[in-house]
Amino acid sequence: MRDVAVIGVGETEFGELWDRSFRDLGIEAGLKAIQDAKIASEDIDAIYIGNMSAGKFIDQEHVSALVADYAGLADRHLPTVRVEGGGACGAAGSSVAAAPAAGRCSGG
Repeated sequence: MRDVAVIGVGETEFGELWDRSFRDLGIEAGLKAIQDAKIASEDIDAIYIGNMSAGKFIDQEHVSALVADYAGLADRHLPTVRVEGGGACGAAGSSVAAAPAAGRCSGG
């Protein structure tokens, strides 16, 4: 095992945001995470998305790859993972440390 860290997080307002698209929300959270980490998008090794019920509400299960595409990162072929945990899906994202610790990506 090696030391890893989540160096940036971003989240949108919690609530019923029917006037905003999934794309808008994904980009907002991603930009906040990049700003929080103080890195450039070129420094990203993997993308982890906490999301609840996208399949039900927007008929889309592959939201992590979709957000990577929205962000213009699809051509980098980064590993993308959707983490679900109901209303606590953002907190469940702390499990992302398992992937870099296992050597699947550099984690920073």
